Amino acid sequence: MAEEAVREQSSEQGFTLVELLLYSMLLILVLGIAGSMIASTTSTSRTVESITKASTAGQLTVESIERGIRNSSDFLLTNPSGTDQMLVARTVQGGAIANWVCAAWYYSAATRSIRYTTSPTAILAPTASGLAAWTVLDKAVSPASGTGVFSTTGVQLTIAFNSLAGSLPAVAISSTVLSRAGSSGTPACY
Repeated sequence: MAEEAVREQSSEQGFTLVELLLYSMLLILVLGIAGSMIASTTSTSRTVESITKASTAGQLTVESIERGIRNSSDFLLTNPSGTDQMLVARTVQGGAIANWVCAAWYYSAATRSIRYTTSPTAILAPTASGLAAWTVLDKAVSPASGTGVFSTTGVQLTIAFNSLAGSLPAVAISSTVLSRAGSSGTPACY
């Protein structure tokens, strides 16, 4: 019976101060590791999201330009102001019947954006307020090299720019497209 009393007494004593400190330190260590893993995952997720957004915007911009130039009868590249570039094309738009329209893409060095518009008539270089009405395709671009995002050789257009993702590395976007519709007529776009 004395042995039972000793066992009963020792089971009622609980944890010692050393045991509590050891368990507390282990808990803090586990919580610290879990917290740093969550923080790292969140940071990585934001990085991936920013790069994905930049890449998607760049790819959609190039797709718009490629589609327009590929379906164009002709195009003209100009520098309306400083290092800004304006690409104008007479292009066919989809549907059961071919519908020719004027399409233009404008690279603004000042705002680092590429904008787009269409018109049934010729498209002239816009004013700053006029350019604001154009559709923004990508609002964070810089030339891959030199000062422009477009360059031409005959009926071939080269598009090369970096789609910016904030402080992260830029996403390089480049493509080459040929005008292949080969039809003439109205409207005169430039």
